[in-house]
Amino acid sequence: MSTTTRKQHGATQWTNVTESYRNGQRASIAHTAMTLLIEGGGSGLSMSALAQSAGISRPTLYRYYPDMESVLVGVAELVAQHDEAFAAEVLAGADPRQQLRAFLDAVTDPIAHGHPSAIELEAALPPEGRKLLHAHEDRARELLVGILKRGVRAGYFAADVDPDTDALFILGLTQQAQADTIERVHVLVDKLIQSTRRRKS
Repeated sequence: MSTTTRKQHGATQWTNVTESYRNGQRASIAHTAMTLLIEGGGSGLSMSALAQSAGISRPTLYRYYPDMESVLVGVAELVAQHDEAFAAEVLAGADPRQQLRAFLDAVTDPIAHGHPSAIELEAALPPEGRKLLHAHEDRARELLVGILKRGVRAGYFAADVDPDTDALFILGLTQQAQADTIERVHVLVDKLIQSTRRRKS
């Protein structure tokens, strides 16, 4: 390897390291912003409070996020970037019943642990952040529709389940859920999908 090539290789590695560090810092700050949103809602989130909670100076914070709008977009990006892992976790279930249960557990777990609901989060987001959140919700809806379709075809779910309509209904229930009503959501969904005509054990 020539000296020039080694220098170029070293420069590329350094760029990758610094980019990785920068992305990690941005994600860490967005996590802190999410925590502040959970604890105090939109009113509890300011650049000063965020810098203090993240353990960084305000000038450092401004290097990663120039204003509160960009911070909120970062929070939405944090939510949206977990889609592939979320789908893989849900689809690891052996059959559509287990996949549906995993889906419900995954979407209600943040609520159970005090994270803001999608409705609460959306209310605090600027337009760009709302677009990211809507794209995330669209992917979740497509995943749920696929689970319901497979469940109906296999006879696990009621024959009269309408995957497109009922997926929206189920997502609406989860978005409105509070920590003390999550189990009720599971009960209602179980009633919705129980087959009275044909069933596989």
